[in-house]
Amino acid sequence: MVLAKSIYGMGLVILIGSLFSASPLQAQGECKPHRQEIKAIHKSFGESVEIVPILSETGVLSESEFYHPGDCIYRITNKDNVSGYLLSTRAKGRFDFFDYSVIFTEDITVQQVFVTIYRSTHGAAICQKKWLGQFEGYRGETLELGPDIDAVSGATFSASSLVRDIQRTYLLLSSQIEE
Repeated sequence: MVLAKSIYGMGLVILIGSLFSASPLQAQGECKPHRQEIKAIHKSFGESVEIVPILSETGVLSESEFYHPGDCIYRITNKDNVSGYLLSTRAKGRFDFFDYSVIFTEDITVQQVFVTIYRSTHGAAICQKKWLGQFEGYRGETLELGPDIDAVSGATFSASSLVRDIQRTYLLLSSQIEE
């Protein structure tokens, strides 16, 4: 009886732990755009575009030092012409990961950044369109929280993490497109 309770307790702990650590980001090769991403792409590029995952012949992103598990990159095309790119990924706040997406123009300029899922109870101010709008026009230069991107009260960890990760996503996309 004690062993059964102990095994049940361990199973419950593992289940609860996996619920909090699980991310809706899918494994590479299983990338599928989130409905919020599709809506943003249609608003920016029109309804007739195609959203196609960028994968190598092996079905995964090419080797890159900037790749993180769960990164998904999509090419946005309109009648075989590249209109832009979408990169879905996640970054770490103080306690939890949050999922976000970056829409790039065809020349790899940030057009829009938005948070798709924010899990933490603190730091959600980074989800505001006005704050995220500071990344529009970014083209790979060095960014710092404070001098380049306004800090957000109560969201220091999430804001710092996003500033660093936007730079990483730019380098990742650049490395995948130039091949």
